[in-house]
Amino acid sequence: MNTTFFTPFKLTSLALCVLLTACGGSDSSSNDTTPEPTPTPEPTPTSPTQGAINGPFSTGSVSEPAFVYYDLDTQAVLELSTEQAANDTAWDIAFKRSGIYLNQHSDNTVKAHATGNNSEFFNADGTAIAASFIAANADTELDDYLAVTTSDIPTDDSKFIGDVTSNIIEGFYDYNTTTHVVTAADSHYFITQSDDAFAKFRATDIVTAGRGIGQITFKTAYQGVGDVAFSAEQELVIDAALTCSGDVSHVYIDFDTNQEVTMADEWDINLPCVADKTAADFTINIADDAQALQDFDNSYDAIDPAAASFYEFQANSHTVKAFDNTPWYQYALNGGHLLWSQFDIYLIKTPSKVHKLQITSYYNADGVSGNISFRADEVTELAGEASN
Repeated sequence: MNTTFFTPFKLTSLALCVLLTACGGSDSSSNDTTPEPTPTPEPTPTSPTQGAINGPFSTGSVSEPAFVYYDLDTQAVLELSTEQAANDTAWDIAFKRSGIYLNQHSDNTVKAHATGNNSEFFNADGTAIAASFIAANADTELDDYLAVTTSDIPTDDSKFIGDVTSNIIEGFYDYNTTTHVVTAADSHYFITQSDDAFAKFRATDIVTAGRGIGQITFKTAYQGVGDVAFSAEQELVIDAALTCSGDVSHVYIDFDTNQEVTMADEWDINLPCVADKTAADFTINIADDAQALQDFDNSYDAIDPAAASFYEFQANSHTVKAFDNTPWYQYALNGGHLLWSQFDIYLIKTPSKVHKLQITSYYNADGVSGNISFRADEVTELAGEASN
């Protein structure tokens, strides 16, 4: 009975061998030629191509400008408010209209250096050659960009400049590092603006008290509302050592009346008292609702209130941007109001890397301004090499 049941399933040796081979047996003498499927390789990560253009990114309008914060490492825009950006270490460079800003956070202090690769765009006297700027575009200037390599990075770190934030009333005194003597910088004039009134002043004498200002002498000139020029200079002597005592924290000065006043009065500038209340600190602040400018060349005998916005007045704490010294654009080369990129190549140095930057356009496809486009890549050994 058992024999009858198994007979239909009995296999010869040859049939068994064929079956095993078809099932993928490991017999090395197999003649099966069926190809094995080729595994699909994992995609190889690629780096962005050097010279690719980023943007355009909208930086708002003239009436409502907006920041665009950019991380050079990730080559991405970061969505940050101005308050968030102040404490953020990820972004490296920011754009707002035609302004370029560098992160100055203590954990990500960014600096810039202009390579000056576009010298042929200027005459010997520094005048812009309009035809050169107008003829240039992102394609014609790509080779110059790709040619910048690590050999172009200055070994002198002082050639890299960051954005510097300081008080607008800075430079009113000179300090001799050898003798440690402080003297008034009496040729450095400052002009303050409050509403439509202006005051021009300079320090002419400083008497120190310990590490502070015991007494300071100003020469002041006032241009009140309706006046067409500054008045003749008047002298104003401030005894800061006498004022700084008790609960007094600052010495306040009003230029309209040309006298020292209290915090409760109308005032134009103040000098904070040092901690031990024996003198004033070597700092001059302007009021929150005022602005000022430095007139170290004594260029202004009067200020036109209607044109005050063109005088570059600054708030008390102001920032001198690295890109202010080497602007990336030329203005109105063809008689219009356009900005033309100089196609200069800037080296942007972060604490860990050096990138290169080239502004390619300030306009989008519809010609709307404030739409910034640029190239930005890590500087590498060979031109055209992808960023690491």
